[in-house]
Amino acid sequence: MTTRTSLSAVRRALLPGMAAVAVLVAPAASADETAAIAQIRSLYAKITEGEPVKTRKIEFELEDDPMEGTITRRDYKDGLSAITLTYVAGDHGGSDEHYYFDKDGGLFFVFVKDHHWQFAPGKTPDKPTTVDTLTETRYYLAGDACLRVLKRSASGPDAEKLPAAVAKAEHKTVEPGERLGRLRKRATALRTIADREEAAAFFASEE
Repeated sequence: MTTRTSLSAVRRALLPGMAAVAVLVAPAASADETAAIAQIRSLYAKITEGEPVKTRKIEFELEDDPMEGTITRRDYKDGLSAITLTYVAGDHGGSDEHYYFDKDGGLFFVFVKDHHWQFAPGKTPDKPTTVDTLTETRYYLAGDACLRVLKRSASGPDAEKLPAAVAKAEHKTVEPGERLGRLRKRATALRTIADREEAAAFFASEE
């Protein structure tokens, strides 16, 4: 089970103006968590179903590292905002990281799509077959607390069929892991990066 916060902490984190996004309700969820999830869904829907009032894109590329991508920032009514970081890192894959913020700039949801490929077992020089994998991870956040992390994935020889396969896959509840800390740091940086030079410098400095 993922890291949970106390009931009082959940209440504080979900006061008006605080953040919360769409998530499956576990059978053992408390009344506070259920209410938190409902508010998360509401905020998430306002962003995904709304039209941005302002959009800005920054493309970047690292000189000494096989990483390049695009940062897209979108502002919405009521002070809500979202940032998408799309990048490739090397020849074998990349990621789409979607960050969602409340009107106070609080990060309340992160949706990550990781896609990569590798050579299939038993491949030959004449038949260099490959296997693609698409993994979706959803982080549901309230302040400093991680309420839940859901993960699902699918693999196959045809990358174009993977989105449909993942949509049918079962969500599994997993631990946040170390990646959440990196995602939080990225979320903070992505809100202030001004141009491609700053973007390249930030990603080059990541450990």
